[in-house]
Amino acid sequence: MAEHKPGSMDIRAQEKTFAGFVRFTIWAVALIIAVLIFMALVNA
Repeated sequence: MAEHKPGSMDIRAQEKTFAGFVRFTIWAVALIIAVLIFMALVNA
């Protein structure tokens, strides 16, 4: 078995995926809040 050296693994793909997930989550939350505000204004 090969020796494992902590901190030597390439995690660029995981970091890119996580950054995309965070960006998507922020946009989704902003869209949901905008829809809720629109619904509140239209219903008033």
